[in-house]
Amino acid sequence: MIHNVLPVIASELNDYLKSRFNSVEDKVILSNIVDQGGAVAIEGNNKIVITLINIAEETTLKANANQHYMGSTFVDFAPSISVNLTLMISAYFSPKNYVESLRFISGVIYFFQAKPLFTAQNTPELSQNVEKIHFDLLSLSPQELMNLFSMMGAKYIPSVVYKMKMLTFSQNNIQDEIPAIKGLNVNGEID
Repeated sequence: MIHNVLPVIASELNDYLKSRFNSVEDKVILSNIVDQGGAVAIEGNNKIVITLINIAEETTLKANANQHYMGSTFVDFAPSISVNLTLMISAYFSPKNYVESLRFISGVIYFFQAKPLFTAQNTPELSQNVEKIHFDLLSLSPQELMNLFSMMGAKYIPSVVYKMKMLTFSQNNIQDEIPAIKGLNVNGEID
């Protein structure tokens, strides 16, 4: 599901930035900033990079196992799980285009300020399994930013961090079948 949702968000953001800044070139990519070997993972310059930096379970809506009566048995379904994604959106621009990178980061903030909620109605490309997702701007301290960029093995570049809430994973997989109790027979045993 994550692999379906993030490209849709990237495409919407890309269309917005192209329209806002009268650009014909695609600016938004989904990528790490640095690859596993420590080299820059982005091809070219002057890109807005969306990087998934964390996946966390949303515990306030934690579901219990669901039992449903189907036919003559009770069926246990695996409970759904909701997750929040933390995304870093960075402006990877050449050093001589620093002011331009700030302009594009501002565009990213404008985009999510104008459209913090994505639904099937306002974003038809979303998967049918996604009811809604909401974006909240996260404020990180300089120390937290330093730790984040160090963790990724990168040098600081202008960026903004958003929490994307909530993706719900539900497989509707049957785990157990429990026969329904129909009543007691003449011997007092359960049918």
